[in-house]
Amino acid sequence: MKWVVLAFLAALVWPVSVRLRSHPEERLKILVLAGFLPFILRNAHLFWAIISWDWVGYVKGLEVSLLDFIALAVYISLPSPRGRLPFLVSMILYFLATVLSAAQARLPITALFYSWQLARMFLLYATVYRGVCADQRIASAILKGMAAGLLMEAGLTIWQRFVLGVLQTPGTFPAQNGLGLASHFVIYPFFALLLAGRGGWLSPAVVTAGLVAQVLTTSRGTVLLGAVGLATVFSLSALRRWTSRKGLVLLAGVAAIAVFGPLAASSFEQRFEGGPMSLQEDSERVAYKKAADMMLSEHPLGIGANNFTFVANVEGYFSRAGEASYLSGLSGNVHNVYWLVASETGYLGLVTFVILLLRPLAVAFFCGLRHLGDPRADLLVGLGVALLIEYLHCSEEWAFVNFETQYLYAIDVGLVAGLAATLGYWRRQ
Repeated sequence: MKWVVLAFLAALVWPVSVRLRSHPEERLKILVLAGFLPFILRNAHLFWAIISWDWVGYVKGLEVSLLDFIALAVYISLPSPRGRLPFLVSMILYFLATVLSAAQARLPITALFYSWQLARMFLLYATVYRGVCADQRIASAILKGMAAGLLMEAGLTIWQRFVLGVLQTPGTFPAQNGLGLASHFVIYPFFALLLAGRGGWLSPAVVTAGLVAQVLTTSRGTVLLGAVGLATVFSLSALRRWTSRKGLVLLAGVAAIAVFGPLAASSFEQRFEGGPMSLQEDSERVAYKKAADMMLSEHPLGIGANNFTFVANVEGYFSRAGEASYLSGLSGNVHNVYWLVASETGYLGLVTFVILLLRPLAVAFFCGLRHLGDPRADLLVGLGVALLIEYLHCSEEWAFVNFETQYLYAIDVGLVAGLAATLGYWRRQ
């Protein structure tokens, strides 16, 4: 049945692209779906493995998803923009670093599973960039889809907490930290639009939904960085231009603290009332990082992408680091994306990964802060803060390498590149 579905979707790519080329309005509808899909792909099982392994890594095989077919069809339907695809060099360098890491892996194909996942993300990024360059309404369409996803997550986390009694609500994600990472990509762009008086009713609704979802994760990093992100967006927007609307938003923020503060405090009190467990969590994080440090010291070229857990068990790094098995234990990854990337792809992979992250961050802020009174610039500032908070959060989480998070990252980076192009940033470069 899987092969029938894949053949059917592959056969639809060309006729759908032809249809979208002649009916651009339908392209907007399908891109709303594209923005929403990362939130449900895993739970609805809208992804399939061409090659499937019973593997302990974060990528289980050579996978494709419904979103990949949509991205390919939309990409073909769009006109090619002038100039080179932004961030292409940094993307290629990191991709090659993961491919080269396969030579260090005991089972090279498992590392290439992650390289293939990166290629799918780059396709989505290129599609979003090309789309925004061709029709600026596409940015709004994709954001609406992402907004629908976050609104759904808020409703689901409320159900999980107050009906099912789940303390750390994951929404549709494998764990609460994944939801926290995903929320950053959506809440700050909409908060920037809210401060600019854009987005209608959707902007305050999405910001409220994001706050609900973040608080109910009962994740220290998510809640703390969520507040830092909102404060950063507000500060940058206020420095650009102060308005009475921003004063009202500030008052609303104080009221939100009064509402959400007690809920957050109660949630964390419940989480840490069994003191030893919280200490065990922190001890586990330290042990993971110690294992990653030993890996990098002994394998400066890396041990292969998607191989941390496997090598940590087989070569005894977990036992040498004093790892325990009371939580995710011996089947988990180091809770730090940078240590994870360094241990798996070596120093080369870490350097290229950091370059990959910093390039769109710099463009978002340089271009967004340069233009006053333009909603595209306000949106760029929100996207820049989303990337910044995501990168900070990654220092305590590893879920960035999951495909749902990387899809949302690809969308945000595509929006950054496309909006910067419409503002003439690349021509000046």
